[in-house]
Amino acid sequence: MSGRQRTIRARIGVLMLAAAVLAGCGRGGGAAGGQALARTGGSNRSAPAPSTTVGVDPAPAPSTPTTVLSTPEPTTAPTPATAPAAEPSSGRSGPGPGIDARGGPPPGPSRLEVTEVAGGLDTVWALAWDPEGRLWYTERGGRLTRLGEAPRTVAGVTESGEGGLMGLEIDGRGRIFVMYTGAVDNRIVRLEPDGSQTVLADGITKASIHNGGRLRLGPGGTLYAATGDAAQPALAPDPASRNGKVLRIDPDRGEPSVFSRGHRNIQGLCLAPGGPLMATEHGPDRGDEINVLSPGFDGGWPGTVGNGVRNYTPTIAPAGCAFYDSELIPEWRGSMLFVTLKGRDLRRLSFGPDGSVSGEEVLFDGEFGRLRDVAVGPDGAVYITTSNRDGRGSPAAGDDRILRVAPAP
Repeated sequence: MSGRQRTIRARIGVLMLAAAVLAGCGRGGGAAGGQALARTGGSNRSAPAPSTTVGVDPAPAPSTPTTVLSTPEPTTAPTPATAPAAEPSSGRSGPGPGIDARGGPPPGPSRLEVTEVAGGLDTVWALAWDPEGRLWYTERGGRLTRLGEAPRTVAGVTESGEGGLMGLEIDGRGRIFVMYTGAVDNRIVRLEPDGSQTVLADGITKASIHNGGRLRLGPGGTLYAATGDAAQPALAPDPASRNGKVLRIDPDRGEPSVFSRGHRNIQGLCLAPGGPLMATEHGPDRGDEINVLSPGFDGGWPGTVGNGVRNYTPTIAPAGCAFYDSELIPEWRGSMLFVTLKGRDLRRLSFGPDGSVSGEEVLFDGEFGRLRDVAVGPDGAVYITTSNRDGRGSPAAGDDRILRVAPAP
């Protein structure tokens, strides 16, 4: 074990003790009605021309309740072909604090109910809740919507390939942050009450693929943003480029700095309760990764593939992730949830005493098609989004949708 690995293990051990008294850092969420689906460093500045956030076509009407599937039977996932070694290299280690340490995949609830919250959408990219407990979501074509209200169009968004309106976060003051593809680059902005935009980071090379796009608010309000390599692998390790990185951004001033580098295409960022930032990342034709990030972390791309705390070959295209820290489903507390695009499922990881992955469950295998984001609401329910209209899926009636997962009554 290298000195760096011993240091990280020691740091995680300290954090695991602290986690006993720390509350979880989850995304909020509002109560949702709907239908039961049985079966269960740029400068801080305004955009050159004020970019207004305006209302457009009305929000989709609520769907008629429809039975879609029966209660899911969770399965234990097989060990990936590229399971991590006992002592991960490149300074990687288990997530540590707040992690379920009971060993093996802990039992889930005997019956789950899936309810449709919204339907008739198009490539729902991200979910977030405001301080009032109201759900917001982005659609890649440029629409930002608060559930139950007419959509707003975020000015300047250019949908092309995998690019468009992507990440979304809302802080405790109700300020809205988004990441989107514009005419010349990818950028992170704060949407102002008057409809203008304050640019927090720009100059991020855009492409038809590998744009990254996920945002996550961390302790103290720091904004983290994942950028892809824009199909130019050499950008990922390049300190002069903002691509292939996780950027750390001041939500007031911008002033982006590099938190981690060497990433191909991160699609999920989530915080372990009281602990580190974790990421889901797409490999090329092999080696999708779950990674624990820390300041100065190097993912190793393009020279290294499949060197995370959990790796997947064949690829499953892991996307949005969240840690579960609610009493609604007590069996899931401390688990990491993430959805997959190619795998078309919701997965739940449990962790051992040393922070290593000790078990994995697969839910809704193929039931809803491609899934892009997952979030835990303030009601304790789990919300997932379909992504069957992104050009790579097979849309079903009502797609795309936001679904709520909770114990059946």
